[in-house]
Amino acid sequence: MSQNGAGKDAVIRKEAKKLKRELTLLPVFGLIYFTVSGGSFGIEGLVGYSGPGLALLLICITPIIFSLPNVLMVRELSTMMPVEGSYYHWVKKAFGPFAGFMAGWNNWAMTWMDAAIYPVLAAYYLGFFFPALREGATIGGIEVSAGFLQWVIAAVIIWAISALQIRGARLSGLFTDWLGILMIIPLIIMTVLGLVAWARSGQTISLPFMPEGESLSGALSVGLFIVMWNYMGWELPAVAGDEIKNPRKTYPRAMALVLVAAIATYALPVVAGLYGGGGEDGRWQIWGVEASDEEVGLVGDLAGEEADEATMQAAADQMTAWGVEPTVSYGWEFPEIGQAIGQKLGTENLGVWMGRLLSIAAVLSMIGLFVGNSLGGSRIPFAMAEDGMFPRWLVRVHDKYGTPWVSILFVGVLFTLFATNAFAFLVVADVFLQCLVILAEFAATWKLRFTHPDVPRDRVPGGYLGLVLVTLGPTAIILLAIASQYLEEGWASLGWALALMALGAVLYFPFRRFLKPGVPDVDPFVEAGESH
Repeated sequence: MSQNGAGKDAVIRKEAKKLKRELTLLPVFGLIYFTVSGGSFGIEGLVGYSGPGLALLLICITPIIFSLPNVLMVRELSTMMPVEGSYYHWVKKAFGPFAGFMAGWNNWAMTWMDAAIYPVLAAYYLGFFFPALREGATIGGIEVSAGFLQWVIAAVIIWAISALQIRGARLSGLFTDWLGILMIIPLIIMTVLGLVAWARSGQTISLPFMPEGESLSGALSVGLFIVMWNYMGWELPAVAGDEIKNPRKTYPRAMALVLVAAIATYALPVVAGLYGGGGEDGRWQIWGVEASDEEVGLVGDLAGEEADEATMQAAADQMTAWGVEPTVSYGWEFPEIGQAIGQKLGTENLGVWMGRLLSIAAVLSMIGLFVGNSLGGSRIPFAMAEDGMFPRWLVRVHDKYGTPWVSILFVGVLFTLFATNAFAFLVVADVFLQCLVILAEFAATWKLRFTHPDVPRDRVPGGYLGLVLVTLGPTAIILLAIASQYLEEGWASLGWALALMALGAVLYFPFRRFLKPGVPDVDPFVEAGESH
């Protein structure tokens, strides 16, 4: 190694050793929960697009055939290599530097779109209290759009959370715990009231399995992506492996607790909402949906593409009976569903207060989701820079707080640029990118069983048969989701994901040529051996 190379390596190692190992069970639980789930908000579209029956089925079976296998796979790899960068090193150790780079790049690019949308959604939910955030406003004689106002609020949230994360990973994790407590209270109240309303009605309404006239592939094309989006991300907080105390025990325990919490968070409010007043008389059709033509509004989607004037009027009358303006562009989220439950109980004021409480809960949920997802977004560039595959200046660690502050600020800029509704359509792209990384992680689990059989780890139970069963479920559901999306929309819907992958593949070669020399590979087994 040249003198210059030795100097580069010494600076990187000196900075990496400043990381503070302070994340315990509760902070890790909060970070994983707000990466994987973050509350019930976001699951509503599963009902609207896929139908009540299929939605409930997917909510119940997805944790069994998708989440639990993911948890077991991440447990095996994270206990084998509990290091900063997690899946980057897992895939690299199994398949080499290019595969590792692409795994890190894909999930990092995914966070630009995924994490950045949560502050925008928080601003949107605040529009329940401040209509200007949904309708725009005139400030000093100048017309200001709702989109710009949402972006300003989103930017404030992004930089406030970035400052929090610089102060410490443990502080960020504890912050998510308190957010979770405050967020879940309105959801519990709504669930209880929904079940009471259901019991008082003395009947169970009949709900269809899928939307009328919809094919199974059509219902799955969006539904699978929504449900996977709401049940994925188990490996993302593991990128802070060098900041977790006793990571081999802490991380698996936190994942087990989050799996139970996530299932309850989705299933109970959805059931209470559907049968407690929010699903009757066909109202489920507007859960979480967006108008395909904003000028026409949701009435156009409810009536159908080739609806005549009489059908359009009937659809408009139906929406009016539900208390919904036919020309609105967005359907019901849980604040509106909570209002419907209150009205079902015959108390208008109760419905209004439920709407307010659930809107506050939604804001807290979006902020928590940003905290959880942005943590992974800042640690991956740090870990790849430590390994010589990203610019060296990203390795800077705060002398006092022990956090990668330069990386946090850098991704804060990216999140601010992507914090606009213009990128909301990329949800399919970011799920696709993360799914590819998940498949690579399962493949790495298999490869490392043969190439490094003696390295200690908490193996997937059941031997190789257990590993086969654990691999089949997620692989099948991912391939089914991609196939359904392709059949309905073609490859155009995944164009952005493929473009981002191509960009990463192109960048790998100059990064390897100009940044890597003089920086030795991080040995994840040595780093893991130093964890405690």
